[in-house]
Amino acid sequence: MLISCSPSAPNVPTTSESIVTITPTLNPQPTQLITPTPIPFLRATKFKFLSLNAITPINSTIYIGQTDYWIVGNGGFITYWSYGYPMYVDSPAGLQDLYDVDFVSSDDGWIVGEDELILHWNGKDWEVSKPAVVDPGPHSSLDLYSVAFNEANDGWAAGCTGSEGGGYFLVYHWDGRTWSEVSLSEERDLWACVRDVVALSATDVWMTGTGSDMGKEYGVTMHWNGIRWERFADLNSYNIHSMSALSADNIWAITRYGIVLNWNGIEWSEKIQLDFTELEYAPVMFARGPDDIFVAGNKIWHWDGSTWMEISSNSNIPADMNIVDIVEGGISEGGNPFIYMLDSSGIMYAFEEESFR
Repeated sequence: MLISCSPSAPNVPTTSESIVTITPTLNPQPTQLITPTPIPFLRATKFKFLSLNAITPINSTIYIGQTDYWIVGNGGFITYWSYGYPMYVDSPAGLQDLYDVDFVSSDDGWIVGEDELILHWNGKDWEVSKPAVVDPGPHSSLDLYSVAFNEANDGWAAGCTGSEGGGYFLVYHWDGRTWSEVSLSEERDLWACVRDVVALSATDVWMTGTGSDMGKEYGVTMHWNGIRWERFADLNSYNIHSMSALSADNIWAITRYGIVLNWNGIEWSEKIQLDFTELEYAPVMFARGPDDIFVAGNKIWHWDGSTWMEISSNSNIPADMNIVDIVEGGISEGGNPFIYMLDSSGIMYAFEEESFR
């Protein structure tokens, strides 16, 4: 136990003959201080889970007018988050890792994971739509990392194979009845892995990934126009890991090393490189609007339409965070939206957006 006390000065004997002369001291001139622009404190509420990978919002079937969420993670982790309360659900595939989740409606959801596993939600239960591969053959892994649906009968699931020499694109398409593997012709020869898929319509699908050739990384960005997949060779030097689309002519993307890119319907352009010091994992992007965009990894950046601001340095979020997914939450009593961010460690952060504007 620490005890605080006020020190008392010792009694010093004095004599009438003593004269104390005070020596003048040097008073330094004040040094001009440069005051940095203050950043509003970002206070996040924490919810502890296991190792998390993805989250998606749906309209609540329990609390009408509210938003609920499905969250997936490693070890077969599935939970239904409704009005602040998690309800854990057993995976029909046991402990296999689950990497992404997407919902078409409250009774039509999809999860993808390791060994080409695909699960489907029918409104009551999760069921196996595509069983996991038991024997991958010459490959060490066959994993699906991203799933995206445009409508109930038009969905995409993608990832990559793995082997000692690398891996190649692994893509499946859902036509409303079955999943079928998609051949990308010469792209199959690319040692690359799909990281994200954005499905805007039956004729507008984007797929991005990264690869390696002789130890050198490169990016692979593909676009589906309804007839064929087209590769954007101009983006080979950008290893995009995450995309977020506001519309067909306004798509935002972030690379492994923090470069922000934008698609305006005609071409991709580089906007800025955000600082992610000692970044261990690739950052993720979430666009709410043209003037409201988040990029997060081991830092959180926000675009307000004119300036990128790093908003996590003045917050209660730890410096060793690793954000893996971002979604918009519900609306607070003050009328401001909540933002949910998943950390790979198993923590979900929730904060009111108005807190840092």
